[in-house]
Amino acid sequence: MSEAENGRSNVTHIEQLRRRRAGRRLRRLLVLAVAAGVAALYFTGAYSQGVLLARELVEAARVALTPAAGWPVKTGIPEILQAETLDGGFVLLGAQDAGVWSAGGSQLNTIQHGYARPAISAGNTRFCLYGRSGYELRVEGRTGTLYKRTFDQPILLAEMSTGGNVAVVTQSDRFAAELSVYNSAMRFIYGWNPTDTEGTPVAVAFARDNKRLAVACLVARGGSLQSNLYILDVRSDEIAASATLAGGQVLGLYWLTADRLLAVGDSAAAVYDTSTGERTAIYSYGGERLGAVSVSGQNSALLFSPDTSDAPARLVALDPEMQLLAEADVPAPATGVVCTRTAAYVLRQSGVAAYSLAGEPLWEMSTDTKPLAVLDAKQLLVFTGGQAQLLEEPGQAGA
Repeated sequence: MSEAENGRSNVTHIEQLRRRRAGRRLRRLLVLAVAAGVAALYFTGAYSQGVLLARELVEAARVALTPAAGWPVKTGIPEILQAETLDGGFVLLGAQDAGVWSAGGSQLNTIQHGYARPAISAGNTRFCLYGRSGYELRVEGRTGTLYKRTFDQPILLAEMSTGGNVAVVTQSDRFAAELSVYNSAMRFIYGWNPTDTEGTPVAVAFARDNKRLAVACLVARGGSLQSNLYILDVRSDEIAASATLAGGQVLGLYWLTADRLLAVGDSAAAVYDTSTGERTAIYSYGGERLGAVSVSGQNSALLFSPDTSDAPARLVALDPEMQLLAEADVPAPATGVVCTRTAAYVLRQSGVAAYSLAGEPLWEMSTDTKPLAVLDAKQLLVFTGGQAQLLEEPGQAGA
């Protein structure tokens, strides 16, 4: 090899070494960049959010592809403590376990909870399961557990939003209680510690935007109990609005619209402007005893219990302005009511009676045993001890 060729060979070799070194540096930088990106996603919650989204997409596909079992179906839950709808199905809570079913009647999951005082709150595709006065809370999807969290103080109540946020109220050594809000990845995003003056939270309801929530707090005033209402926003440390419930103790909170909140009390139901706390409408019970309430959209159905067991109950349908849409006497016994956008369904001793929102009796479907719950889970379902079946007008089955 000539001296010139040897020089060119050495130059080529040096250039190759430089390129290899540059390639190794580039690969190291890329690895570091990816690692930094993953770390940033993890610590900001985006990574877990992405993993969760992928998991829920897989779950949604699994639920959609699950063959329908048909009706009726055996649930294996003889005593139903709660029944709630989920997107594409429903969840039932029993004394020892909980179960999730698809809208077609196929069982998707069973949970042995073992809580002494179990409760659930359902969102869109998930629900939280906990024991009142217990320390553990579980966030469940339709086919499996998403998160578990143990708290230092006993849990008083928990509420899940449609977007997956969870508000948890626990006891406190320093305050009347502590309210904590977690996002869908179970990361803490907001806290509120009500004082003894504000009261202990007894009911929580999220607005549809998943950012605002209404809290009803119970406090003793002048020898009697009073309920205070507070509108909170997870984006602000200030209370957005407050009010005092005209109806005594709060039994339920319902967002009718983005700026209208219905608070159902033990002596009246009232609607409040959530931006100002102003009461805009009220329906007083006139001394009647409220036995059950159900809200669908902006309409409400109230069932008042009679003074004697053999007297008829009174069914009342109200519009969002608390104006009377209809009322009807329901023959005894009447134990519960479920409102949809078109009708009200009253649970009786051995059947479910359907009434129009104009108060007209429509029909009654008989059940083999006492009905325990009715759900509007894409189709109307009635639940008895250990069984779920379609709620249909007699003569219309299979039509």
